Amino acid sequence: MKIAILIQCHKNPKQINLLLERLNHPQIDCYVHIDKKADFSNEIVHRENVFVLPDEQRISVEWAQISQVTATLNLLNTATASIEGAYDYYWLISGQDWPLRSADKIVEFFMQHNGENFIQYWSSKNFGKHIQNNFDKRNQIYFPEGIIGRKFWQKVLKRGWVEISGGYNRTWKIFQRKQLEVDFYFGSQWWCLSKETVNWINNYLAENPDFYDFYRSSSTPDESFFHTLVMLSPFGDKTTDNLLYQHFQKGANSPDVLTADDLQRAKESKYLVMRKVDMDVDDWFLSI
Repeated sequence: MKIAILIQCHKNPKQINLLLERLNHPQIDCYVHIDKKADFSNEIVHRENVFVLPDEQRISVEWAQISQVTATLNLLNTATASIEGAYDYYWLISGQDWPLRSADKIVEFFMQHNGENFIQYWSSKNFGKHIQNNFDKRNQIYFPEGIIGRKFWQKVLKRGWVEISGGYNRTWKIFQRKQLEVDFYFGSQWWCLSKETVNWINNYLAENPDFYDFYRSSSTPDESFFHTLVMLSPFGDKTTDNLLYQHFQKGANSPDVLTADDLQRAKESKYLVMRKVDMDVDDWFLSI
């Protein structure tokens, strides 16, 4: 069993190095993408099983834009090309995740579940109820890149664009863009996929460049791109939930920073990692 862990980072190199040490194992290689807006590549630990993506493959990742998908693809392509066929699993995590199990236990888990995919997903049309909602809207109309973001004026423009086109629960025909001939799926951007599934995805994207091009003009494509591909693949029936414990406040776009009060619930869960933690806020998690 060989595992490639793909880590997206944007802050706190000290915490990232501690994460890499926690994951240090002869059957685990770590691939690190550092947001191009951050400048700490030279601070990341150098080890034979740690690979930091070079500057030309680093992306300035912007919230809810295609850049998140591009950064993930750069990690995935680097890992699949480095040692062809070497990895049984490709696991995407954040630099603010923290393992709930030891590296030995993580490897043992994947040996027991070999061949399964771990990705949260639900179908479009309001979780399969055939009623359009805001998830469907993300792919139904063209979203200019400039109006997608966390700035107040971007939120105002995006909401106005949604309302003009029919609102979240419908879309006027004149605003509907040409669709891919696939069923869309949605879920958390963090996943773990088998080598068979990743090989299929790489081949599909090479043969169908329009798939990536379509998502360039979607909103929050990282929460649909890989989910749709996995369920389109022959391995959709080998798919289960993701491996991430996290907690969202009602209506929040980002998960809470976890505290020691969350530890017991996280450890008793089925998950392998928890998100998100921040040693600048509280370093309680380093002791587990």
